[in-house]
Amino acid sequence: MLDAFERDVQALARRITEAAGSEQPRVYHLGWWSERLLEWAMAHPRFKTQLFRFVDVFPACHDDADVLRHLEEYFDGVEMPRALRLGLGLTERVPFGAGISAAAARRNVRRMARQLIVGAAPEDALPRLERLWRAGEASTVDLLGEHIVTEAEADRYAARVTAMLEALVSATRTWPAAPLLERDPWGLVPRVNVSVKPTALTPLFAPPTAAEGLAEAERRLHPVLERARAVGATIHLDTEHDEAKDLTFELLRALGAAFPDGPQLGCVVQAYRKDAYADLRLLVDWSRDTLHLPLHIRLVKGAYWDSETIVAHAEGWPVPVFETKAETDASYERCVRYLVDHAGQVRPAFGSHNVRSLAYAVAYTRARGLPEAAVELQLLYGMAEPIHVAVRRLGFRVRAYAPVGDLIAGMAYLVRRLLENTSNESFIRHRFAEGQALEALIAPPAARTLPEPEAEAAPRPPTDAAAPAPFVNEPRAELRRPGPRARLVAAVHEAPRAFEAPVLIEGTPVPTTDLLTSVDPGDFATVVCRAGHAGPAEAERAVDAALRALPAWRATPWRERAATLFRAAAILRRRRTALAALEVFEAGKPLAEADADVCEAI
Repeated sequence: MLDAFERDVQALARRITEAAGSEQPRVYHLGWWSERLLEWAMAHPRFKTQLFRFVDVFPACHDDADVLRHLEEYFDGVEMPRALRLGLGLTERVPFGAGISAAAARRNVRRMARQLIVGAAPEDALPRLERLWRAGEASTVDLLGEHIVTEAEADRYAARVTAMLEALVSATRTWPAAPLLERDPWGLVPRVNVSVKPTALTPLFAPPTAAEGLAEAERRLHPVLERARAVGATIHLDTEHDEAKDLTFELLRALGAAFPDGPQLGCVVQAYRKDAYADLRLLVDWSRDTLHLPLHIRLVKGAYWDSETIVAHAEGWPVPVFETKAETDASYERCVRYLVDHAGQVRPAFGSHNVRSLAYAVAYTRARGLPEAAVELQLLYGMAEPIHVAVRRLGFRVRAYAPVGDLIAGMAYLVRRLLENTSNESFIRHRFAEGQALEALIAPPAARTLPEPEAEAAPRPPTDAAAPAPFVNEPRAELRRPGPRARLVAAVHEAPRAFEAPVLIEGTPVPTTDLLTSVDPGDFATVVCRAGHAGPAEAERAVDAALRALPAWRATPWRERAATLFRAAAILRRRRTALAALEVFEAGKPLAEADADVCEAI
């Protein structure tokens, strides 16, 4: 039996669906070949993997020959109908002869990009953004680009942010008034809204170089925020993959401390993360205590699920995201409740293409006695057009996330969106591509409890020689987490700056005339170790000792010999951080590589 609130949620979800009318998402209607490509991808996982690998690498191809070479490599042996081979530029003379043409492949990839990216430059984007505004939809412009590797790239990205901000300020002055989009219960809502990727502001935006990365990102953003404050614009920090999340919130707090009176600041919380609710509570408290203008928080489900789970499983680390859709949906609704309960301390925004999630946010806002304008619904540009139309028709405050950038900068974004549209869990796919029954799609999440986040992996117990488990690699330290990173850094500070390593024969130190001196490659004046240098006499003694020990060792059962190695592994595991710290000094290795060396030895 559904309670009254749940009935309201499902009724509103039906209204949103009905308001969409006969609209269809254009992402499934990009021309015959592109439609068939997506349909085949949704039904054939191997083809989907190779298609998106090709889309990802396509912008970096130098010429047609390069395009053709990648087509050959990625699709050789992959099952697909002949018509799709034509759509990918694979002519009837395959397997992969001279008749292959790159034109079809180039045309279809660019068509997909144009659907999801509002323009390559401000002048391309502004007319489309104005059409959105006149249709009843605000926008936040996402400057595409992430994971830069040079300071010059970071400077160019910051310059693009500034240019986009100025272009928007100039253009939006002539847009017509739209009271629904320009005001909420707490005041004016800026017309100009720019979303920034922190990883594009410095190549050092990563946990091992956090202090330097934060300083560089702040230095590049301060002029942007000063200008945004002067013109009344919003600057939004996008939360990206796991490694950047905590640093992004640190950057946000630093910017808020420097600009407590404005401009309007915003950030993103990803509900698929196990720590999303904890992050949300901290952000709400910080906004209330620090900012004059309530922090604009966009709640999304998250776009990096595949990479987050694959990396965690491969490394043997705790998975930072929920591993079922039901858990993510339940987390989203829990976070919706918290955001709405604290509306006014923050400005809530809810990003989703799932009509239940949008309906839940609006229904809960009504249930708390707040006007619908207290919350904003956000959708991605070029995706789920029927839902864009429906929420505008129903009079909700709507904002489109509108990416601007060229194909190379936007390729990671494009691949994430294609993955989202073809995912087995996608509402857009289920409803608009497959026509699944609405009632099943708007049912409440099945998850009753949510797993708590794990701070780090539990230490492995010593291997039991009597019942050894199957071999798995020793997990590297998860240096994106504060605990493991702090332990390694502390070990480096505590490591002895010089030690002796004599030759050992039968467990006894043996003095030698000569020594091997090892110095710190970062400071040649610092001796790290003086090791014994064995000569012919010491070598003969060692060989004789080994020969004497051989009969007993040969007669030792294999399980006891294995137990000796397991004990050695346990000793290495206990001394892991100290050994890694010595490698930092003795070999000049970064923390991650030093720790990986010890893991390999274990």
